[in-house]
Amino acid sequence: MLPTEYNDGLVQDFTIVEQPTRTYRLRFDGFPSTGMATGLEAMQQAVFLALQTERFYYAIYSWNYGIELKQLSGEGMTAYLQARIRRAIEEALLADDRITQVDGFAFERTGRQSLTVTFTVHTTQGDFASSFDYESEVIV
Repeated sequence: MLPTEYNDGLVQDFTIVEQPTRTYRLRFDGFPSTGMATGLEAMQQAVFLALQTERFYYAIYSWNYGIELKQLSGEGMTAYLQARIRRAIEEALLADDRITQVDGFAFERTGRQSLTVTFTVHTTQGDFASSFDYESEVIV
């Protein structure tokens, strides 16, 4: 039997509320972390952590969290590698619904096996510039 109406009798009796961007402030310089980070500072920390976490590697994180770079090992420093890094960064960051767009990518080769990627992140809290350092495992 096929349904005759699109409305199946279910009523939406809830509202979706956006949670505030608030998290614990982390420090990576050896001193204790204290206080809370909100707004743009919390978004910068969220971007940093997402880009430092390999996707599918840690069981504690969802499969939607992190960046996929293990599959890029063995690639030389080519334009193809830059395109794959750009896509990996976009996929990692756009999984967060607070991030609306990632653009303005610039690549700078900083060594024989390393690449620095700078880009702009557009969020619901504001825009900011960020960077990511990629280290290749292959000498080219």
